[in-house]
Amino acid sequence: MVIADVEGMEQITAQLLRILERTGDLSPLMEQMGEHMINSTHDNFETSTSPDGTRWESNSAVTLAAMLGKSHTNKSGRLNRRGANKIMSKRPLIANNTLMQSIHYEAASDSVTIGTNMVYGAMMHFGGSKADYPYLWGDIPARNYLGASEEDVDILMNMATEYLINN
Repeated sequence: MVIADVEGMEQITAQLLRILERTGDLSPLMEQMGEHMINSTHDNFETSTSPDGTRWESNSAVTLAAMLGKSHTNKSGRLNRRGANKIMSKRPLIANNTLMQSIHYEAASDSVTIGTNMVYGAMMHFGGSKADYPYLWGDIPARNYLGASEEDVDILMNMATEYLINN
């Protein structure tokens, strides 16, 4: 599973510790937070942005060429209309939605982990260079899809506060 540490979560952690001391089991809250973070992560894929709002780098020409194959070019090797339309619709990490659909959470009584079991998930999140990974056809930029935005932190804090009030 790809795991990314989230900055700015100190307030939530402190609140969760208070709730845990009081209730002894945070499973319902952890599941609620996990569901929220799955939806938030899916939004990152849909908008091609990192949790902090940074746009993901576009697909490289090499990646686009690999996606297209020969049926999308004319005799001179230039893109035909079908190829141009296909390229315009391709966003990073969205080829067939496999990575996005693999995002899941595991909730326990005192924690929740959000991630993917896809082997390539870490490379897509953290990036990698051909120098470090010779099997790559080129450098892969980091496209952070996991993590909590400032808005997520506020929502998670509100969830924790409501849980504390109601339990």
